[in-house]
Amino acid sequence: MLTAIFFVTALICYAALIVTYKPHAKYKKGMLFAVTLPAHVMDHPGIQSIQARFNRQFKQASLWTMVFLIPFVLLHTWFAYQTIYFFVWLSVFFFVMVIPFRHAFRDTLALKRENEWYVGTKRVIQSDLRVARLKNQRMASLWLFLIPFTMSIGLLLWVSSDNKDLLGVVSGGLAITVIFMLVSLYMRRTKAKVYSMNSEVNVSINQASRRSLSFLWLFMAIIENVHFLFLYLLLVNEKAAMSGVWLTIVLVFTVVPIALVLYVYRRNNALEQEVLAQDGKTIYTDDDEYWANGFTYHNPDDKSIFVTKRVGIGETINTGTLVGKLIVWGSVGLTAVFLIVVSFMLVRSELTSPILTITPEHRIEINYPMYSVDFDLADIEQLTLVEDVPSGIKTNGEATDKYARGHFRLKELGKTRLYVFKNNPPYIYMKVEDTNIFYNDKDPLQTKQLFEQLQKQVESIPNP
Repeated sequence: MLTAIFFVTALICYAALIVTYKPHAKYKKGMLFAVTLPAHVMDHPGIQSIQARFNRQFKQASLWTMVFLIPFVLLHTWFAYQTIYFFVWLSVFFFVMVIPFRHAFRDTLALKRENEWYVGTKRVIQSDLRVARLKNQRMASLWLFLIPFTMSIGLLLWVSSDNKDLLGVVSGGLAITVIFMLVSLYMRRTKAKVYSMNSEVNVSINQASRRSLSFLWLFMAIIENVHFLFLYLLLVNEKAAMSGVWLTIVLVFTVVPIALVLYVYRRNNALEQEVLAQDGKTIYTDDDEYWANGFTYHNPDDKSIFVTKRVGIGETINTGTLVGKLIVWGSVGLTAVFLIVVSFMLVRSELTSPILTITPEHRIEINYPMYSVDFDLADIEQLTLVEDVPSGIKTNGEATDKYARGHFRLKELGKTRLYVFKNNPPYIYMKVEDTNIFYNDKDPLQTKQLFEQLQKQVESIPNP
């Protein structure tokens, strides 16, 4: 199952990069490989050579990265090493797949400078745009974010009174609401962009773009809070027949935000092209020197932290600003730490197994990093040896095709701690107050012997 999920993720990454970079091999909106060029130079032999070389290198990169995905499939029986390999492959994949575009951008820019194919003005003009910053009445009011905030806080209060172990999951709705509100707030303060010599056109395009984006972030916050509500209902659902319905709903709420983002940005782009085509006073700018590799923007003279991407949709970070540097390198550092920690935990899980011991003080201790538990023998309300573990959902723990460890919610049982090797009966089942515990050893014989030992210890405890 996990192998299939990772493989689908790889296919999505391939599709995303193809859709992002392949269209830039054709002249569109005055640019080729994110370099501004006049239309008449498309017949130049040097340009055609760069296009052919890009297509060839892109196909080769796609083929070789696909070949190096084969070991990932072969490692399907070793989840930890398979996951680490996939992380490494994914990092190398994104690095390798953008190399053809980076080369094409640099070669095109060098050819442009050699032949002096400059377009329009050298810098972006900022003039006669005071009106665009004076009023934002047409944008979504920040007060409207009270809607998603109320939704997220209400869900947190509900969960805190019913299933406190799921608070960490549903708190994501509040975190996302805060992030989207901050993005919306920052967007209102970004500098206006000059499209035309006609100030009315500049005002109308900027206001229309800001309006649609302000509502985009608001709707995204609302949608994601509904998403977390359904996610919570899925986690507490104990009816097997409903699992498919809930998973479908969660999938829909994953796809809808992506579709909404694509729609809004494409709509803004279409509006921009339509208005400028009617205006006929478009201002062309030539700032290729600030676009390293065609997709990284570095302009110390521009105080904007985010600028519109040349490749793909949305915004990119201006690494020429201090905040931009902190965001980029902070993200890189956090990602590296996350991957190192996750890799360490995966290897540890592969090499470490839970250990159940009975202490001289008549206590049971199940030792396993992060998910250890201990309790008195007298607290055991039920002790049995079973052949199956009910199905359920992980709430905080580790689950692979080989083992399940940590906190789970099982159908008909509810909150449960699992320390089991899957498909390896029998299992020791213990009911302790409001918690259920399943445990087994990798060796079924050892499990049976441990159960007999536990049974004798429990029976020897005098009744109160």
